[in-house]
Amino acid sequence: MVLPEFQGRGLAKLAVRMLLELARDDGRWGLVHAFPATTNKPSNGICRSLGFRCAGEQDVTFAGRVLRSSHWVINPAIDLA
Repeated sequence: MVLPEFQGRGLAKLAVRMLLELARDDGRWGLVHAFPATTNKPSNGICRSLGFRCAGEQDVTFAGRVLRSSHWVINPAIDLA
């Protein structure tokens, strides 16, 4: 999570990209999955812009609540944009 006063600066996208690059360079990782809430447009946008593929939607239990989430998948070794 990026604190509100720092949002909109590309920090979350940079952090995710760096992690995906580390996963790719390490060579031991397979698929990476992300499950942002369907209503979380910024997080879904990060996934889309970094080359994740949308595998659909599913319910995910988080903090005792069921959230409708987008299911994104990427293989850093192949798909990293």
